Amino acid sequence: MSQDTGNPSLAETSSEDIPQPNGRYVRTLLVVVIGLGVLLVVGAIVVIGTVIKRLNNPETIPVKPGFGETEISIPASGQLLGVENGDTRIIVKLKTEDGPLLILLDPRKGEETGRVRLQAR
Repeated sequence: MSQDTGNPSLAETSSEDIPQPNGRYVRTLLVVVIGLGVLLVVGAIVVIGTVIKRLNNPETIPVKPGFGETEISIPASGQLLGVENGDTRIIVKLKTEDGPLLILLDPRKGEETGRVRLQAR
């Protein structure tokens, strides 16, 4: 004995009863979804690339301008030959008793970053 549950069986359902989606809307939706997916992937690549670039190049970290006055010691017998100015470094060229000396300065922080003594061989 079968009971009537109100659900038609598969044999009784025809394809005409189910509304078919409009092909134009399906294609438009497909293009929008693919475009947004590509945009999401490209955005993630740009963000990750920017983070990696900034981590590998610490000189691009912004520093507050106006560090005040700093003093750099030079040898008493040192004679100033010249100064070269750049975006990331200032080079002070000195002539001393021991030979030429280059003092490297960071213009953003106002600190001495190193000294290079040139020796003849």
